[in-house]
Amino acid sequence: MIKFFRRIRQKLLMDLPSRQAGSKASKYLLYAIGEIVLVVIGILIALQINNWNEQRKEANFEIQILKAFKESLVTDLIDIDANIAVHQKGLLSADSVLVLLASQEAIHKDSLAKLFAAVMMPSRFVHSTSAFESLKAKGVNIISDRDLQKKIVDVYDSQYRFFLLSEQDFIDEVLLGYRTILPTRFEDSFRYDISSSEISGRLVPLDFEALKKDQVFLFYIKTLRNWTGIFVEFHYVKLRSNVVDLQEMIDDEIERKEGS
Repeated sequence: MIKFFRRIRQKLLMDLPSRQAGSKASKYLLYAIGEIVLVVIGILIALQINNWNEQRKEANFEIQILKAFKESLVTDLIDIDANIAVHQKGLLSADSVLVLLASQEAIHKDSLAKLFAAVMMPSRFVHSTSAFESLKAKGVNIISDRDLQKKIVDVYDSQYRFFLLSEQDFIDEVLLGYRTILPTRFEDSFRYDISSSEISGRLVPLDFEALKKDQVFLFYIKTLRNWTGIFVEFHYVKLRSNVVDLQEMIDDEIERKEGS
């Protein structure tokens, strides 16, 4: 490109009549000015090409990082749904236990042990942050859609953080029971069959009839049941809703970018 402009300039200089071109000094001056102009044009063209390359790289990275988020959110949602199922079972089991504690009905010892184990089943939300860490390292502005950018930051830097704090409070409540309530009232704890697909456990009470009048135990079970209800019906529902919303926004953005 530069050689093309230089050839044109040299031809124009040679074609100038002597009265227009002036002295040799004038020709040299014109030649020098032309060289400067050509250099400036070359720099501008190089900068533009570099900008195009950078924009192309950023666009490619944006699609790649969006796809990474999509994969992470899929696995996160699977874990969320699995944990919701565990806690919903715990919630139903807690209700069943409270009904049995208030009744005079006989119940099979093994069934009772499984109900207590389901009530006390802890869980952890296992999620991936690798895509978000990569995005932070590159800069969140790489996400061109500002609404999507805000949603990503909100889910990973706010919603996940808030949920994990709430989850820890819930787990602390469960572990409090294992440390202070169960030792004097049950045979042992964490008796789980890890070979089972449901990982069903057993918590065998030393004296089930005595538990019916045990105000400390009744208070704890009722409290844990309420904690479980809040955890499932508020915290997990809110978390799941945010993850699904972000998934849909990312899917739309990937489709828009790959279709353009």
